[in-house]
Amino acid sequence: MTRMAAWGGRGLTPVALSLAVGAAACSDDPAGPGTPRDDEVATITVNAESWAYVDLADPAKLVTIEDPATSPGWDIAFNATAVMLNGGAAGPGGVRGYCVCRNSGATDAQVAAMTPESELEDFLAVTAADVPTADEDWESDALVPVISGWYAYDPSTHRVSAVPGKVWKVRAAEGVAYAKLRVTAIEGASRENAGRVTIEFAVQAEKGGAMGPVRTATVDLSSGDPVHFDLVAGAVSDASDWDLRFEGYTIRVNGGVSGSGQAGAVAVDEPFEAIADASDMDRHYAGDTFGGVFSARRWYRYNVTGTDHQIWPTYDVYLIERGGEVYKVQLIGYYGPAGEPRRITMRYARLAGA
Repeated sequence: MTRMAAWGGRGLTPVALSLAVGAAACSDDPAGPGTPRDDEVATITVNAESWAYVDLADPAKLVTIEDPATSPGWDIAFNATAVMLNGGAAGPGGVRGYCVCRNSGATDAQVAAMTPESELEDFLAVTAADVPTADEDWESDALVPVISGWYAYDPSTHRVSAVPGKVWKVRAAEGVAYAKLRVTAIEGASRENAGRVTIEFAVQAEKGGAMGPVRTATVDLSSGDPVHFDLVAGAVSDASDWDLRFEGYTIRVNGGVSGSGQAGAVAVDEPFEAIADASDMDRHYAGDTFGGVFSARRWYRYNVTGTDHQIWPTYDVYLIERGGEVYKVQLIGYYGPAGEPRRITMRYARLAGA
C-alpha cells in the first residue's frame, strides 16, 4: 500500500482523474485515446443515486437495462455504496469476482491518507499472476437482505431463536411512513423455514411525526409460501401492497432488488424501547441488494475520523471475470466535483494474459 498526503479521502474529480491516469494510457492507440488495450488504465464515473449499470468492455460504458435479472448486457452495477455483479442470483451473465485485498489490514488513519494517486501503484502492481485458478476462490452474487441477523441457530440443540436485540428503522414502501422493528419470537422452525415469526413494531405516519403504539404480529411461514406484510396496516397483505416479505429464513423489503417500492431499512444500536423517531436516517435506508465479493469484502469504510460521516474508499483491487476475460477494478471515489455523494468512480484495466 503506497500512501501520500490526504486529499480529504474523497477521491478526485473526473477531470483530475483523467490527468492522474493519463500517463498510464496510451495516446497513440489506433482505436482512439479513450479505448484501453491490455493493461491500460481507464476510469468511469457513474451517478449511483439509483442503480447504474456498466458494461465492462474496452472502454467501459453506462448502459440502460430494463430487467437486470434477465439481461446479459451489463457486468457491474452501483447503487449508493452497493455493488452488484451480473452473475449468480443477480443475473444471467456469469460474472464473478475476487478481491486481492492488500489493504484489508490498513488502519483507519491509513485509509484516510489514501488518494487515487497514491494507490495507483498498487493497482498497476496487480497482474495476471494474481488471478485465482480455483473456481472456489471466485464469488458469485447472492441476495443480501438489508434485514438480516434476526435469528440464531444453536447447533447443539438444533433450536432456532429470535435475536430481539437486533433492531431496525424501516421506511415503508410508499416512502412516507416509517417504523421501528424487531423479531421477538420464533416457534416451530424447520429446516426449510422459520415457522411462526413474531415481530414487534411501531409506525410513524410521516417523517418527524409521532411514533404510534407498539404492536405485535405473528407471520406463519409453515406452509412454505412467502407471506407479505403491510407495516402501516399492521397485517398480512397481498403481493400488490407490502412492506416486508417473509420467505424461508429471509425477510425482504419492498425496495432495491426485492421490490418496486421505496422501502428500506437500517440496523441501529438504539434499544427498541428508546426509539422515538424512525425517520431520521435519510442517507442510510437501503433496499435489498445482490452481493458477492463486494459485500463480503467491502470496498469502503465509513466515518474513519470519527466525525466526518463520509465514505472513504479502501482502494482494494478486485478482479472481475466475464466471458473468459479478467478485469482489475479499483473504486477510487464516492463524491462528485462539488461533493455530491453517490458519484462512484471506478479505475479499471483488462489484464493481459489472464
